[in-house]
Amino acid sequence: MEANHSKYGFFEWLAIFIVVFAATSLYFYSPEETQSEAHLTALSGTIELSTRDSMDSFGLQDFKTGAIANLNLTSFPVVVTDCGNCNAEITGVTLQGEIIITELYDFENRKGRVEGKLNFTHLIYQSSTDYIDQERIIFNWNAGDVGSSWELILNHNPPRWLPSLSVNANFIETSLGIESRSGPELLIKTPEDGLKLIQACLPDSFLCKNTAPDATLIATFEKAVSPIAIAAPTNWIEQDISNLSSSSQDLSLIDGIISAEFPLANNNTFMVANTAAIEQASTYQLTSNTSSLSPLSAWFSAVGLTTFEIKLHGNILVKTQTESHECYNILDANGGLNIGLLIQ
Repeated sequence: MEANHSKYGFFEWLAIFIVVFAATSLYFYSPEETQSEAHLTALSGTIELSTRDSMDSFGLQDFKTGAIANLNLTSFPVVVTDCGNCNAEITGVTLQGEIIITELYDFENRKGRVEGKLNFTHLIYQSSTDYIDQERIIFNWNAGDVGSSWELILNHNPPRWLPSLSVNANFIETSLGIESRSGPELLIKTPEDGLKLIQACLPDSFLCKNTAPDATLIATFEKAVSPIAIAAPTNWIEQDISNLSSSSQDLSLIDGIISAEFPLANNNTFMVANTAAIEQASTYQLTSNTSSLSPLSAWFSAVGLTTFEIKLHGNILVKTQTESHECYNILDANGGLNIGLLIQ
């Protein structure tokens, strides 16, 4: 049984993996941390895909909600050591491994199963302590005919501050464990040293309770290990698209998130280097440039991390298309790149 490939699962995928990462205590790796501190090394458990968005994020639009995603993932810190053109320290974390989706029923009640591999890397560029200049998120989910691959770049100007947060402001310690005060319900237990049991609800899963959760995850922590050196990600480069006539393109990915109503003449865009030639392009004036995405902020606050926020600030939206990729840019008033999203 096959499910249709979906390249529009980006925001749902982002929400699910914010759940996964925020359920672990050390999301950002710092090379100055002592060897006595523990880091996430493994993450296992199940997530019931109880909402339509969570099913669609796995490319399962042709199936009923309620499938079970079984995770068996490993995590390790990474660092970019060979980047001659970089003016910032580049560190991050990678989460990779197997996800098996079971209890999968189509609308004719035929049962199926999907097995796939996940590779998810989040890099941060820091030119000074506690401030981030740029973030890169590289994601690949491959399960044969069902899959998703995308890369996101966030340029922070001014740099993004990473303050220390108080867990007490967002959570209540109860007889069951630590519970969220608001937002999707979340319960964290520590049954023994080096283990965390996380029970949680997905966004918009209205009937879910943390005592009967959508997600039950076990996070394993061990003594800090040295980060693995990786190659610097491919640069995003500016391209002139003034020779392309503005074309009508599908903007369903951003419906309800960004207001872009006024078409403009094409001028410039940014694309990952070595991508195929741009075949179509369209440029729009943003009618609102102050919106932001901040899904599952309680998860991040739970572990003392800054809320993951994508500020949709900018003046211009550009969508381009190649033979095999779609790319979205949000540009500032001077044509500089604020946000770039490449989907394959």
